Amino acid sequence: MRRILYDLNVVLDVLLRQEPHFSASARALDGVGRGEVEGFLAGHCVTTLFYILRRQVGSHRAHTLTAELLTRLRVAPVTDAGVRSALGAGFGDFEDAVCHAAAAEVGAEAIVTRNVADFRGGSIPAVLPEIFVQAP
Repeated sequence: MRRILYDLNVVLDVLLRQEPHFSASARALDGVGRGEVEGFLAGHCVTTLFYILRRQVGSHRAHTLTAELLTRLRVAPVTDAGVRSALGAGFGDFEDAVCHAAAAEVGAEAIVTRNVADFRGGSIPAVLPEIFVQAP
């Protein structure tokens, strides 16, 4: 089974039905529901996800959506070693470096994101949702 870390932007596309990205992001997450992918979300993204959802759909609905999501996706830990690694990783954005470190912690083979360029130079390939669904 493939181990994939999903970037927050892909998850938000689906939960908030953000166009024009909803369809591709939903297809990329479908592999989790079919049992073909073990999907992860970086630990630090869970709190950001809840914060954004709460502002968009209210606290009760944000809680429900987050709980439902976490029945499908596992949380990739953000560890001391991962944060220290991210600091020296040379990424332009520290948050992306932490996502990359969390992906490494769980042995992810790819990061599905709409911001592929932000992960350039990392050891784990980053792919667009529409490209991910085409991969075998």
